Amino acid sequence: MTLRTLLTVIVLVIATISATHAQTSTSESDTLKTIAGKWAGTYAGDSSGKFELAVNQDANQKLTGQITILTDDGNRHPITLKTISWKNGQLNATYIDPSENDEVVITGRYTNPDLEGNWKSDEGQATGTWQLTRVNP
Repeated sequence: MTLRTLLTVIVLVIATISATHAQTSTSESDTLKTIAGKWAGTYAGDSSGKFELAVNQDANQKLTGQITILTDDGNRHPITLKTISWKNGQLNATYIDPSENDEVVITGRYTNPDLEGNWKSDEGQATGTWQLTRVNP
């Protein structure tokens, strides 16, 4: 075997190993561990304030969650999420605002170390942005 053939074989082996690793690796932004936990932050737009997001993962890797709106007078208003999903680094969730009986849609992404995104309610008539930081347990 010539040196040129040996180098070609080595390059092909390295390329094959790299390609296999890339196809089987899971990006951190796609793991459920990235989103699971307690988060706290703010929302702004047509409405603004502070809120918390708690995301739980059960034994079957199904996500559930709760939004807690924090009012200026210190009251906490927990609301169970109607839907929540985390796919390809994208958070999608909905809940029913009990004060208006409107569905609120939340979309966002992980920006290491934060979550940030947009919200809309009243069929898109009210909109805004939000940002959350993980709360240590």
